[in-house]
Amino acid sequence: MTVHDARGPVDDVDVAILDDLARIHDLLDPVPPGLAERSLFAMTLAALETEVMELAEVVTDPAGVRSAEPVPARTVTFTSAATTVMITFQASGPSVVRLDGWVAPVGEGVDVELHSTDGVVPGRADEDGRFAFPQVAHGPVSLVVRPVGGAAMSTPVVEV
Repeated sequence: MTVHDARGPVDDVDVAILDDLARIHDLLDPVPPGLAERSLFAMTLAALETEVMELAEVVTDPAGVRSAEPVPARTVTFTSAATTVMITFQASGPSVVRLDGWVAPVGEGVDVELHSTDGVVPGRADEDGRFAFPQVAHGPVSLVVRPVGGAAMSTPVVEV
């Protein structure tokens, strides 16, 4: 097989060399696992035109301050000018966690979306502002909070 372009012919020897270079590149600098999914997740979040909530508080076990291993946060609070969201999570299986949350103020209702590398899971806060996602895979997650009649807000990404 010979392909002609502006630089001259590309023959089977050139194709074999290029294939070898591609294999060497894949061996020495492979694409990190999950990069495509994480990139799509990041682009989806960036595309949302929402008010971004800020991380207000991370509650950890004080005993973990002196340990060599980090102690993961189990409770995280996010705030914005109009809304506060607190989430807690705990293991509910070998590769999943249960995420419980509370949003205030509740008003006429609040829709809550869980965004992860697995996709978007819709939810709704009850009249007390409570919501739950019982089967969340470990990894990066973010919430989009949509109060009825108000502006949507997005939390920063956290690892669960």
